[in-house]
Amino acid sequence: MSLLSRAGPRSSKANIPYDPPHYLLFTPDGTRILHGSKGDTIRVWDTSLRELIKIQTEDVSQVGDWARLLDDHIIVSGTSKGSYNFWDVTFGTPIRFCTASPGSRGLDFTRLASAPNEFTAQSWETILGDPKRWQGDPRVCNQTHNRVAYISEDSIFVDANVDAKTSNTRVGCLNMGLKPREDFKLSPTGKFISFRLPSSAVDSFLWCIDTETVYRLEKSLFPRGFYGREWSPDGYYIAIERYSDFTLWDTRTGALVSILDFGRAFGDGPPWNGASNGKLCFSLDGRCFAAADGGRIKLWDMKSAIQRGPYRASRTLSFREDGAVIV
Repeated sequence: MSLLSRAGPRSSKANIPYDPPHYLLFTPDGTRILHGSKGDTIRVWDTSLRELIKIQTEDVSQVGDWARLLDDHIIVSGTSKGSYNFWDVTFGTPIRFCTASPGSRGLDFTRLASAPNEFTAQSWETILGDPKRWQGDPRVCNQTHNRVAYISEDSIFVDANVDAKTSNTRVGCLNMGLKPREDFKLSPTGKFISFRLPSSAVDSFLWCIDTETVYRLEKSLFPRGFYGREWSPDGYYIAIERYSDFTLWDTRTGALVSILDFGRAFGDGPPWNGASNGKLCFSLDGRCFAAADGGRIKLWDMKSAIQRGPYRASRTLSFREDGAVIV
């Protein structure tokens, strides 16, 4: 079995409200998972999926769009608007001791609690005084390339200069004959692009830029829609979220290498508005893969998942004489 562990029994919609997640991400050392939900809760799990810390916030805005764990005892959650909340979890009940929000001259800090001792006070001062440690969304990969992708009419273009879309910096161009959807996604290495066409809600495609090959993913495979995706840190795998599970694909060959079953439909029912409320992420070393839906979370070992299969090879798509891919 590729499933290592799980936390919590399936909730009953009769007495427990559905609690879709805001974010799911591993700490840099890969030993813990940060899980923020729309039900005003931030959780920290270890990789055996034992819940270590549970913070019941006062408002969903305090959960934020992402979180960081600092020095094993401070949790900071941030939002896309640049505001932050800080909790100290060394005590029996987590203390929200400070907030930071954008002001006319930078960040304005508001102290919400007094430190119980001098050591804690010094710890708070150290963390707040070093914004480089806690600013910036940790979900943004440290990309090692300078490629930028964009759509123009029926084609996807890739340039090697993020500041100028000019022909002399062009790395590749893919003509689809139809305008691709705007939700295309470039891999962390800049070598692959995942994209879809407006004519299908199920099929997705993978373009290997350097080798100039294209694969169709999900063709005739459990036609239950396409709701999300996530790249492995090295870009060699892509996980595609569907109705109640994830398909894992090898980006170098286009092969389906595993199906990871979550065990139930995300949201305990069909996704609303064509989008699932599940979340998925890889550990930074690429060894583990996690998925969450409300208060339920599962963890897979990548090596075991790939060995388990199923393995289904994929053939590259062909091109017309004018360079457009035949889909």
